[in-house]
Amino acid sequence: MHTHLRRSLPMLTVLGLTVGAGTLAAPAAHADQNCGRAPLQYSVDGGAHWTSGATMPAGTGTVQIRLAGVPTAGCDYHVSLGSYATQGATWATSGQQTFLGWATTTLTREHYRDTLDVTGHLPPCYGELALYAVGEKYDGSDSDHQLPHYPDEPFSGLMIASWNGGTACAPTPTGSPTAPAPTPTSAATPTPTSATAPVTTAPSPTPVPGAPTASPRATPRTPATTTPATAAPTLAATGSDDGLLTAAGVAAAALIAAGGVALRLGRRR
Repeated sequence: MHTHLRRSLPMLTVLGLTVGAGTLAAPAAHADQNCGRAPLQYSVDGGAHWTSGATMPAGTGTVQIRLAGVPTAGCDYHVSLGSYATQGATWATSGQQTFLGWATTTLTREHYRDTLDVTGHLPPCYGELALYAVGEKYDGSDSDHQLPHYPDEPFSGLMIASWNGGTACAPTPTGSPTAPAPTPTSAATPTPTSATAPVTTAPSPTPVPGAPTASPRATPRTPATTTPATAAPTLAATGSDDGLLTAAGVAAAALIAAGGVALRLGRRR
């Protein structure tokens, strides 16, 4: 019996050394289940104020996060921020939710601070922002990544903080809009014209020297009816023709005088 024990001791010794060496070679950070949930803080005002409250004070698309205290070396902490459109301003009235976008990061002892940004996917009306401790996207793509729906949420137990709020969307107009009739302007309104034919102004007669000048008057639009004038007797001319008339008178008087002399001489014979 002692002979069998002596032969077995070297084999047991080798087996013990092999098992011990394998145990010592395993990494100390392999057991993630011992990391637990790290204490986390977040800020929605650019790092001016930090909190760990379950209700986010504002629905901002940029959230800064950091590990509080001294995290365990070799542990990874996944944090995500999801954006959803809802049908109400509270979790109880959120109704059917629609996935809009998300951002995720992994924090470690060395990389203990980061920023999650979903500003390009914010809800336009009512909405929800969810900050949760897992690197999964809950977009309703399958049964393992369902959308939040009151009273159930897919990241139950992993929620860090959330925000619900917003305003109702403006109602969508129905029917085709009626185009307003154009308002006529003074420039586009044609000016009515008179039916009277255009009046043609007769050329002014050339003034006669010495004749009185008539005062100009407006030409009537409708020409007046004129009566044919009877030829008037020729009157003696005045003004610049007086010299010619005087000479003619003297010549006539001389002829009359000559005729009288000739008549007297004839009678004497």
